[in-house]
Amino acid sequence: MMKTNLAVGVWLYLVVATVVEVALFKVNPGNLNIDIVIGVIAAISAVVTVMFSMNIREESTAIQYLFLIPVLLVGVLIITMLLAFPILQ
Repeated sequence: MMKTNLAVGVWLYLVVATVVEVALFKVNPGNLNIDIVIGVIAAISAVVTVMFSMNIREESTAIQYLFLIPVLLVGVLIITMLLAFPILQ
């Protein structure tokens, strides 16, 4: 059985991460650096959600890294797509 403190901590982290993402976007929407930071925060949130929801945190470290590799790959692909196309102004 999971501890209530852990569930509340994960929930609080996800709420704070979402607020930070929205605040960063409101500062300067469309800025490439801010988009990359938002993508990194979203990737970390996705890993936290997977590890919490699927009980991956109790598995071996190798299994945990197997879930991290696809998230990093998708992040690199998104950044590559952002840099490949010219920014329309």
